Amino acid sequence: MAVTTQIEPRQVPSLGALINRHYSLVVSTISVLVFLALWQISADQGWINARYTSTPSAVARAALVIFRTDNFFYHAWVSLSEFGIGFALALVVSVPLGLVLGTSRSIRLFVEPPLMAMYTAPRLALLPILIVWLGIGMASKVAIVFLGAIFPIIVNTIAGVRDADPRLIQAARAFGATRLDIFTKILIPGCLPAILMGIRLGIGRGLLSVIVGEMFVSEAGIGYQIMTYGQGMQIDKLLVYAFVVSIFGYSLTLAVKLMEDHIRSWRPAS
Repeated sequence: MAVTTQIEPRQVPSLGALINRHYSLVVSTISVLVFLALWQISADQGWINARYTSTPSAVARAALVIFRTDNFFYHAWVSLSEFGIGFALALVVSVPLGLVLGTSRSIRLFVEPPLMAMYTAPRLALLPILIVWLGIGMASKVAIVFLGAIFPIIVNTIAGVRDADPRLIQAARAFGATRLDIFTKILIPGCLPAILMGIRLGIGRGLLSVIVGEMFVSEAGIGYQIMTYGQGMQIDKLLVYAFVVSIFGYSLTLAVKLMEDHIRSWRPAS
């Protein structure tokens, strides 16, 4: 007796289902396309001066020229190295320091006034001093990235530790948990979203710091190229490098945000 099996036909998701699944991506893509179209039309119709604003088509042509002839990847590597080293140092220092300040009231009261003063001070105003100390090479840009990124991470880490659920801490103590257990199993997991929020803020400040630092004191890098093309009024090429920085920063912050959303998804509701 033969046995026949019926294979269920594979259901193809409808267009509406695909749009709902990727709603944020669809809306973001449409907004970018609308912006570019309005920009191009405004320049073509003379509503804005294309000499000072360029056009998407001119920027696209300039991008092809830059990628072929402008030693683009060398300048991108210089900026990426300065940002990566400075931001990595900021992470290594800020997260442990923020955890210590968040858990120790005495140390926090002692360190918080100068920390808040440095947090609110314009870091770029320290650039001339850093140049005197470290020169115009990579070290001064690494230092300015470090100063730009470290404070948002410290402040958010402190806030995350102090906002830990006191009921969990009390319950852990009632079951005989040590301070190390509370620190590693309650405080650190509980403040991870706050740390990631600080990292997102630090990425923006770090990128701004490295670009501005290169604009003023550098012989290579994306910021140096932006300053060079700005002085020559080559707006289309300037915008190519500006868009590269924006895309890189957006990609990094989006990756951190996805990690933050994933962590929030498995945290139990209080």
